[in-house]
Amino acid sequence: MKDITLSRILAFFGAIFTVVVAVSVVAVVNINRAGASRDWVNQTYATISAFEDILASARAGDTDTRMFALSGDARDLTAAREAFGAMEEHLQIAEALTRNSPAVQAAVSDVAVLARQRAEFAETVWQARRENQPGRLSSLLADDAGSTTISTIKRRLEKLRDDQFALLREREQVAYRQAQTTRWVVGAGVVGNLILFSAVGWLIRDDLRTRRRAALALEEANARLEEKVWIRTADLTEANRRLSAENLERKWAAQSQEHQLRYNQAIVQSVNDLVFVLTRTLAITRLNPAVLRATGLDETALLSQPLARVVSLPGAPDQPLSALTRALAEGRDLHDVQVVIAGCNARLNLFPLRDRDKVVGGIAIAQIEPPPPPTRS
Repeated sequence: MKDITLSRILAFFGAIFTVVVAVSVVAVVNINRAGASRDWVNQTYATISAFEDILASARAGDTDTRMFALSGDARDLTAAREAFGAMEEHLQIAEALTRNSPAVQAAVSDVAVLARQRAEFAETVWQARRENQPGRLSSLLADDAGSTTISTIKRRLEKLRDDQFALLREREQVAYRQAQTTRWVVGAGVVGNLILFSAVGWLIRDDLRTRRRAALALEEANARLEEKVWIRTADLTEANRRLSAENLERKWAAQSQEHQLRYNQAIVQSVNDLVFVLTRTLAITRLNPAVLRATGLDETALLSQPLARVVSLPGAPDQPLSALTRALAEGRDLHDVQVVIAGCNARLNLFPLRDRDKVVGGIAIAQIEPPPPPTRS
């Protein structure tokens, strides 16, 4: 079976890596958003501060202008000029900070028009006071007694400031939601990775436990195999010993059979009876020396020849030896059959040869009858 534990572990680590990358991407995106939001908040607070500074400078300049108109003190003039100078700087700062917000910048421009009108009025008062024109100065101050320019600037700047605070509150809510999202994502990523690491640990532990069981099973199998090998070796040793003994016995038996065959052959060769080894068709395959002596022929002239060449029936030399053929076909013995061999009367005995109960040939043994003794006259 294919081991898929490594593939599973790699899959888990791939999932862990994916979670880490996802959490990192979300965290980086939210950090970048938080940085941009922080910059925007700082800019917003700077804008609000500029609005407040514009109003404070306009009030201070207006107050110092009136003080200079009443007292003619140069210090009041200097303070008024510094206040309106600071107001102009704050107006420029506010216009620069609101450059990306056309609606806010338009409102700031309207405030700037009113504030600069107030600065121009102050210049007119300063000039009348320096030229020592009490009538004109009184007229200017009387005409300005009911002016609502400063109040208008205050209202508009307060509205702009309130709008900026409202934007700050909205941005804070967005930042809070982003922070919460980041916390949830990071927390979910940490919990997910802990679960994945736990799964990897359990998988490794289960694999190690399975491998230990497999190792124990393999050790037991090896032990059983060694035992079987030892038993089989012992059996083979015993079988070899018996086979060696059997081979020795067969060798002795073969030698005994060989000796017996030599003894039998010697006996057959030494007997005076004529011995023929025949096939089922009565063809001669082997014979003993007595046949050669009785017939006067050599082996080449007799081997593979029919028995009828040297054996015939008395009184019928041309008649086939059908009785011998039938006896071999039927697998029975024949005894004392009168035949003629080389012109001499003989008695022939036939014995079938069998191979697994099948007659494959026969042995014919003939005894030459001695001639009758001569009669005395």
